[in-house]
Amino acid sequence: MFRSPSRGRHLPRASAAAVVGLLASPGLLGLEPTGLRAAPTPTPAPSASVLELTGAPPVGPITTPVVEVQTPALDVFSVTGTVQGDETEADSSSEVELTLAADVLFAFGKAELTPAARQRLDGAAERLRTQAAGSVHIAGHTDSIGTESSNLTLSRARAEAVRAHLAALLADVPLTFEVTGHGESRPVAANTTADGADNPSGRAKNRRVEIRYRK
Repeated sequence: MFRSPSRGRHLPRASAAAVVGLLASPGLLGLEPTGLRAAPTPTPAPSASVLELTGAPPVGPITTPVVEVQTPALDVFSVTGTVQGDETEADSSSEVELTLAADVLFAFGKAELTPAARQRLDGAAERLRTQAAGSVHIAGHTDSIGTESSNLTLSRARAEAVRAHLAALLADVPLTFEVTGHGESRPVAANTTADGADNPSGRAKNRRVEIRYRK
């Protein structure tokens, strides 16, 4: 009986050792021999990227402009009046305004001073003598009865009558007088009620003469 030439054939010694060496190789088995492991390669630190802006203005200190706000000082007026309500005084640190009811100074629709008016203006003249400096402004006002043009004329004539009386009493005092007539254009109260009815008390307040001067 003949045997197959390959059956029972033994590998040469050197070839068997090579195979064993290959099987035991750490690289093939995924193993690393103790003490021979390679040191891990350090991960490089991320580098900061610098963005260069071409044409950008140089950055310097930011300053905020200082804006000086000047608020004009306003006079604060204290207001007093007579019990009858026919004279009002508004007084501040620098100015005085006397408001006289026209019904005390004049007859209705007239510009001639009454005897009572002369007495009242004599007292105003004494105050101007001791307090006023420079210019004295006299303004006349009416209510809304009549036409605008006639009221304007009447208010101016009444202011002029007050000026003439005061100027005569204060001829020896270095004061100048300015006269203005405003007619019905500057009311201080309603001439009529909300339903359109006449308002006598409101109209009476609007008929007035104002004397204003600086201290």
